[in-house]
Amino acid sequence: MQRIAAVGAAARANDVQTGPDPKPADAQAGSLSATISDLASKPPIDAERIARIRRAVKDGTFPISPATIADRMLALKLNWKPNDPA
Repeated sequence: MQRIAAVGAAARANDVQTGPDPKPADAQAGSLSATISDLASKPPIDAERIARIRRAVKDGTFPISPATIADRMLALKLNWKPNDPA
């Protein structure tokens, strides 16, 4: 019985491939370069969204929720994601 268990364990140890073959390093590097170039070509700031927020603040229509602000400040301080379940 022990010999059968040992053979089964050895067979499982040799069967390390759990998914499809990983991409070759060249393909991963090319994909990463393309992503970096794409992100570098766009501004990191959405100017239209900023303009909408400024207009809403100026008009007094920007929704301010003290509870949400407090939650986000605590999440930032404690390195939580804002929408993580408790």
